[in-house]
Amino acid sequence: MTNDMREALLGDGADAESGSAEVVRLESVRKVYGGGKNAVVALDGVSVGLRKGSFTAVMGPSGSGKSTFLQCAAGLDRPTSGAVVLDGVRLASLGENRLTRLRRERIGFVFQSFNLLPALTVRDNVGLPLRLAGRRPDRAAVEEVLERVGLGGRLRSRPGELSGGQQQRVAIARALITRPAVIFGDEPTGALDTATAREVLALLREAVEGAGQTVVMVTHDPVAAAHADRVLFLADGRVDGEILRPSVERVAERMTRLGAAGANGANR
Repeated sequence: MTNDMREALLGDGADAESGSAEVVRLESVRKVYGGGKNAVVALDGVSVGLRKGSFTAVMGPSGSGKSTFLQCAAGLDRPTSGAVVLDGVRLASLGENRLTRLRRERIGFVFQSFNLLPALTVRDNVGLPLRLAGRRPDRAAVEEVLERVGLGGRLRSRPGELSGGQQQRVAIARALITRPAVIFGDEPTGALDTATAREVLALLREAVEGAGQTVVMVTHDPVAAAHADRVLFLADGRVDGEILRPSVERVAERMTRLGAAGANGANR
């Protein structure tokens, strides 16, 4: 994002930070749901940076804070305290309208459930983020990104005519069309069979290596996580280490230890 684009997005008084190699940074982020005796601490002082052009998997036992991490990092939820900086923009400085605009223009999302509109063609589903941002989709750009995900021949198809793997490819193309600063994936292979999941992960890997995109993926699957450059582990709302250049075996072993530690803590 250029300085002019940031100024146009933020307006007066907002806090923009440039020059960092990190596209996402969480600074002492704490997220608490509820209050009093019913308060639940989902994130407890998380500080971490995610580099541009990297593929990061976020893992942890159930209730570790993975989903809350993604929601806060992507500007879908606001932290109780701490700060999130995304593409040089401090999110706390944005009102809801500007935050919505930033999500549309600078963030791509890929979900487990695809979230395609059944009445729209593949081409129109991919172009939808541009229309929501008030921009007319460039036909050539839409067709090019669909070629990249292997669906150049299905422009006029509707989601119901596609397999689950093909629908997820459309979702990835939709996430890529705005050339976002970062793509967030929430269990993007969770509804797919093993072979199709491998193909989808290869597409995300290609987006990082071939196009310099940044991907942050929440997953419970060690095989999926092994496609990343880095696996970040959460436990009880805190960062509990990481693995660089992960293998399936190392990730699975770490998850087993985290699960055992959680079980022991619950039994005390």
